[in-house]
Amino acid sequence: MSDEIEKKRQQKVANFKINFDENEVFDLPQNEDITSSSQSSESEGAVFGDNSELENVTDISSGEESLKEYPSDRRSVRKRHRLANKRRRKKAKSNKIVFRVVWITMVILVSILFGEYLMIGINDLLAIGREEEKSVSVTISESDNIDKITDMLYDKGIIKNKLFFKLYAVVTKSTSGFTRGTFDVSTNKDYQALINYLQSDMNRTDVVTIRFTEGMNVPEYAKLLEKNNVCNAEDFEKACKSSMFDEDYDFIKSIPNAQKRYYKLEGYLFPDTYDFYVGEDIDSVIRKFLANYRRKVYQTKTRVKGFDKKVTLAQRAESMGMTMEDILTLASLIQAEAANERDMYMISSVLYNRLSTLDNDGVNWYGESGLSKLQLDSTLFYPYSTQADVPVAIRNTYISDYSTYEYEGLPAGPICNPSLAAIEAAVSPNDTNYFYFCHKAATDDEEAVAYYAVTYNEHINNQYAAGLLS
Repeated sequence: MSDEIEKKRQQKVANFKINFDENEVFDLPQNEDITSSSQSSESEGAVFGDNSELENVTDISSGEESLKEYPSDRRSVRKRHRLANKRRRKKAKSNKIVFRVVWITMVILVSILFGEYLMIGINDLLAIGREEEKSVSVTISESDNIDKITDMLYDKGIIKNKLFFKLYAVVTKSTSGFTRGTFDVSTNKDYQALINYLQSDMNRTDVVTIRFTEGMNVPEYAKLLEKNNVCNAEDFEKACKSSMFDEDYDFIKSIPNAQKRYYKLEGYLFPDTYDFYVGEDIDSVIRKFLANYRRKVYQTKTRVKGFDKKVTLAQRAESMGMTMEDILTLASLIQAEAANERDMYMISSVLYNRLSTLDNDGVNWYGESGLSKLQLDSTLFYPYSTQADVPVAIRNTYISDYSTYEYEGLPAGPICNPSLAAIEAAVSPNDTNYFYFCHKAATDDEEAVAYYAVTYNEHINNQYAAGLLS
């Protein structure tokens, strides 16, 4: 009986499983069924007895493991597990140190690189370390954005760091507002000075200086502007017909018969020498003319005989009972007809004398009629300068609405842009009895000669003298 119990005990030990995972769970064998209660009790007592009892067992059978080895193996497994955990913790600690060293090294390297980049960018921002100062031509078109402008500045050697320049432009809200045109840019400008320089019209070098001579009309202005690449001729003429300047200029807004005029702004584009930019906005171009006209006519005061204090041309016109629009129209006729400034005052008197007959059906104090028509050749083909300028299809039949041969009194508006001298003559005509005038044409050797007449017969004789009749 004792042998049989020993065999079962040894079989239980053999079937006993040890799980070496981290929780050290020991599983009991599942394939043994002990039915005898007495055997079970004895077996349990033998197998699951306390360690003191097992330690007293010195030997079970020859060639078989003693039961006291099991507790020793269990302690050994735990010890190895503890050692393995210790090694893992030591290795993890070592790896953590290595990771920290690598991380700190990378941070230092990145900081050094970023610091170096930041220093380069700041130096470029402040224009430190640039090449020897020189001037570089830069042209900005209307379609260029901050990216294209930055690339151009970099390619020209004006900046050294594209990313830093764009970042500065974004931070300072300077990515727009650049002026189209050509600039001579110095390479020693810091970012802010460079941006300010490129956003001002005053620094452009693509400036065109144009002299508009007295007596030129709107179509001639338009052609000259287009020839010098300032603006499109057709667009300029269209703007001169519009009402886009009424709100800013009272003298334009007050024109009473604008709808009857070929060009609303004719006469107000004061002839002078002007500076324009290539491709300048038409609005800006026209405002230069109008501002000059306003300054000359409405703001400049001079001392004139018959006035107690200095007065403007507009005030002198008002004192005559004339509107400035009529004075300007009259001045344009004087400008177109006169041979010189002295002649202007004489022709002005002839025109005033004729206009005075409007209240008497065109009859003067000598009994001659038909004088309410000014009969000036300069009005025949307006807005064209000569008959040759009239389109071929209508050239032979063209009659201008401004023709003073067809209509009485002053035309609807100026026929050209008169000089200051012509406007002066319009507000201060000579005092004469003349109703007619004509000119002998100028030659290379002689100036034009003017002839004035009181009566029509005198006028016919003057025409013979001038070579106009034979």
